Amino acid sequence: MSDSKPSIYVFGWPSHVGGADTKLAHLIPLLHHHCHLTIVPNERRHFQDKFWTRFLSNHGVRYAMFNDLPPRLEGYALSMSNQCFFTHRIAHRAKERGLAVVWSSEMMWHHEGELEAVQAGILDKVLYTSELQKAALGPGYGSIPGFITGNYIEPGQFPFLDRRRPEFTIGRLSRAAPEKYPEDFPVFYEALELPETRFRVMAWDDRLARKFRWHRFDQRWDLLKAEQEPQVKFLQSLDLFVYPLGHNFVESWGRSTVEAMLTGAIPLVPPGHHLEQLVVHGETGFLCADFLDYREHAFRLLIDYPLRARMSKACREHAENRLCNRDQHLEAWLAVFRS
Repeated sequence: MSDSKPSIYVFGWPSHVGGADTKLAHLIPLLHHHCHLTIVPNERRHFQDKFWTRFLSNHGVRYAMFNDLPPRLEGYALSMSNQCFFTHRIAHRAKERGLAVVWSSEMMWHHEGELEAVQAGILDKVLYTSELQKAALGPGYGSIPGFITGNYIEPGQFPFLDRRRPEFTIGRLSRAAPEKYPEDFPVFYEALELPETRFRVMAWDDRLARKFRWHRFDQRWDLLKAEQEPQVKFLQSLDLFVYPLGHNFVESWGRSTVEAMLTGAIPLVPPGHHLEQLVVHGETGFLCADFLDYREHAFRLLIDYPLRARMSKACREHAENRLCNRDQHLEAWLAVFRS
């Protein structure tokens, strides 16, 4: 193409579920005026999803299977936490067809086949969500240029709700990964001893049901499958986003925490994760070193509505203006494709 916009072939598919796929759904509106985007899914069945094909068309974004593209390509192959990118040798074929390969793990671990691709010289650039993730994964990439691009969330898609209702509600939203939940999770919520409080969790699946089959979930609990409710509606139903994590899991960023903050749900989160960079302790939520911290802060927010209302609004302002600043995120992404 004759203009200066970079051509980016994104190997993945947008979705309302899953961190990387949700991230792509927000990146497309951020980047589509500044790049020539082509979305390349792993499977042709995605083209039957009219919601997302309309979404892409409305943003002027092409979509095609890799084998349907010209044999020689110019620009970048971008993939974010796509498990097939290495195991199906998509990255290798993209390199052979002329694309510079840009990879983002999104996790705190290397994916299957990833380090082998590094050794083979397949990767040209790597992306990190945070300094925490860079410290964990950077040594495996050696001298490959790296960029911290974070997580962009479009604030308008998570409108603020001014909450004042009879039933106090706490909950959490994350992918249904058992390792993200502490071993005592349901007891953890109940032992907070918050009177007349509802517990809501999304997305719940059979793996989580098996992990916590020892517990009897009573009428206080709503255990929702992925997308059983619109994500925004679910987060707006929470007064507090209470997010203890499993002892073997480290959160590389914390997308659902920021989405909750945008709606006005106040986060209570553990230290030792990138969450420390998202929450201003005592102003836009609380960093809780142990269970007693969770209980103290949750109870205080339950009984002190003026404090809860102030912090709720502060969450929105901080998330919208600092964590989801469009210009800053756009500049970070465009820097990847300038160098």
